[in-house]
Amino acid sequence: MINVVIPAAGEATRLKPLTSNCSKAMVRVHGKPTIEYIIESLYNNTTDINQIVVVDGKHNDIRDWAKKYDVVKCVKQGSLNGPRDAISVGIESLDDKNLPLVVWLGDAIILEEDMPLGSDFLLTKHVDDHFSWCMWDGNNYFNKPKETVPNADALVGLYSFSDGIKASDCFYDTDGYEISDALELYGTFNNINTERWYDIGDIASYHKTCAEFLTFKAREFNSFEYRSDINAITKIPSHNNTFAVRTIMNEKNWFETLNPVQSMFVPKILKDDYALSMSYESGILLSDLFAHEEISNSTIDYLIEKVILAMRTHFHGKATLEFTADFHDNAEKMWVTKTAERCEMSPMYTFYAGVARSCLDKAKPVSAMHGDLHFGNILYNPYNDSITLLDPRGQYGDHVGCGGDYLYDMCKLSHDLYHGYSELVTGNKYPEYVAKSFSKLVDKYYPTVYNEIIDGGALLIATCIKLHYDCPDRQQRMEDYVNDYAKNSRR
Repeated sequence: MINVVIPAAGEATRLKPLTSNCSKAMVRVHGKPTIEYIIESLYNNTTDINQIVVVDGKHNDIRDWAKKYDVVKCVKQGSLNGPRDAISVGIESLDDKNLPLVVWLGDAIILEEDMPLGSDFLLTKHVDDHFSWCMWDGNNYFNKPKETVPNADALVGLYSFSDGIKASDCFYDTDGYEISDALELYGTFNNINTERWYDIGDIASYHKTCAEFLTFKAREFNSFEYRSDINAITKIPSHNNTFAVRTIMNEKNWFETLNPVQSMFVPKILKDDYALSMSYESGILLSDLFAHEEISNSTIDYLIEKVILAMRTHFHGKATLEFTADFHDNAEKMWVTKTAERCEMSPMYTFYAGVARSCLDKAKPVSAMHGDLHFGNILYNPYNDSITLLDPRGQYGDHVGCGGDYLYDMCKLSHDLYHGYSELVTGNKYPEYVAKSFSKLVDKYYPTVYNEIIDGGALLIATCIKLHYDCPDRQQRMEDYVNDYAKNSRR
């Protein structure tokens, strides 16, 4: 068993205005408080946690959040005398100080797994800007040195001690401001280097972390790079993967064929011959907002309707004659042919084939469709009430461009908002009201194709199961859900 102390009492002046009314550890990264990433990472590394003590400051938001965790205890740092003092306050509040101790700073998101928590080690990362960090060369500590320190790495905010009593004494007996004073007194540590540390210490690093978290959307056939110098994200196809190259080229073409109004709903595209580079847009993924934030039913209604109306008003307009000419053939490939190719071996294939045929009959060409319209691909910026569409399909059947089928977009929304695609893929559950809200709005705007939209959403989950080959457990969850839905359907 181990104890954990999380110092989170600092003023976080470098992170304002985000911390004007909340603790630094409660700042959200894609809808989830920083401290929640810490708790999840702790349990991803060990279940042998005796107690977690969070040392907070003037705000009470951490205490409200912590009520859902029996193992978490919050204590106040009376006077803000620095991180070493905060850790001492936390240690003093532990019920049993004999256990190994882990200190995890409240602004350090670390997604590393298989760390030997409770042994003597410091987590480090290679950095170029030595002057911004406490550097450690394995023997000596250098707090924000003015010059580069040879063979030294940055301490990233996780410190593990096998001897909890000794560690306690070191933090008590040290008068200095810095954590390194206590570390030096404690003695020898092993070094564990990580590439999975994400800092939110100031506004610049916060936005860099948010952008890097968007890159986690990458699949096996592509990767993402964040360029802070131009505030851009580059999507790069896997080497020699023709499918990945074609997909990205199709996406680029989709962006380039939008009209000026439609372009207001997407990132700015930068000239790049081998990849897809676009501006990084601030905001929160609607999937994260729905999964992690406490939002009212009226707000849920507002946001879902906002997306539907944006598509109806600005994207699902009259298609060009050129696109319309081949629409039926392309629609058949998207609905019927794809269903046969991907679901023929399913025991519920008869159901899926019937849904596909019905959707084909009701399909209608429009000037632009997104093609992968779920809330994990839509950013919402609450500061200007705007939405930004990400990761379009870029192709409808054999047609490359933005033209498509309004029904396909609505079924994509259905597979997420009604059928819980986000939960099946990520484990993040939306409020129960989301499905009710979506059903109500579909009945309001699309009453004649209500059944196709709802059933079509389940069909689109079924057709994308094969694409999730990198996670068999996820595939099984998706298959179980759609088969159960098909068995209970009245179709």
